[in-house]
Amino acid sequence: MSADEKLDIRRRQLTCDLFLTGSNAVTLNGQLVNVDGVGNRVGAMMFGPKQVIVVVGRNKIVEDVHAALKRIKEIAAPANARRLDLKLPCAVTGQCSECNSPDRICRATVILDRKPSQANIRVLIINDDLGY
Repeated sequence: MSADEKLDIRRRQLTCDLFLTGSNAVTLNGQLVNVDGVGNRVGAMMFGPKQVIVVVGRNKIVEDVHAALKRIKEIAAPANARRLDLKLPCAVTGQCSECNSPDRICRATVILDRKPSQANIRVLIINDDLGY
């Protein structure tokens, strides 16, 4: 798939009727904390699709934003870098190093404190460990 085709798919996420996604972490206060490399996932969560459903496993529930960011840097980002077979420091060490790699997957950090006023978001928490 070409870079243009990938970009087109990412843009279509903003105009779809239903966007099904996950979250890197959910705080006990209900904040959704996400880090993206491109921003298409976090962008679509906040604006565009008529309905957004966020599916989250119990393993992603954390105390607060600090714990969410720690979870992302120590669990989610390294695991995703390995899954994508990226040659990033976190894929090797298992810990985010705030790298400057052109393949860096931690570029956009979004904390949804509350549902954006124009968004229709539902969060479904599953009593099972899902993803990383």
